Amino acid sequence: MSAETVATRIWLLLVGLTLLSAALADGGVPGALTALIALGVAGVKGALVIRHFMELDGRFPRLRQLMNGYIVLVPALLFVLGSVFAQ
Repeated sequence: MSAETVATRIWLLLVGLTLLSAALADGGVPGALTALIALGVAGVKGALVIRHFMELDGRFPRLRQLMNGYIVLVPALLFVLGSVFAQ
């Protein structure tokens, strides 16, 4: 499979995940569940961008690890802070 085909498929997946997030925002799902799903979708999208568009797949392992840690840590902190301040 060519690099262009892979990039197109990843881009379409990112668009689909964005549409999923928009549908969740309009839905009637409880707040905490919506927040968890939205943060999970954001993490998946971030990981896809890092791996396929920033090309941190194998050449820069430390930078990739740092970015993956950021993708896990920031949504977790946002959820915790949102839960604390929502009360």
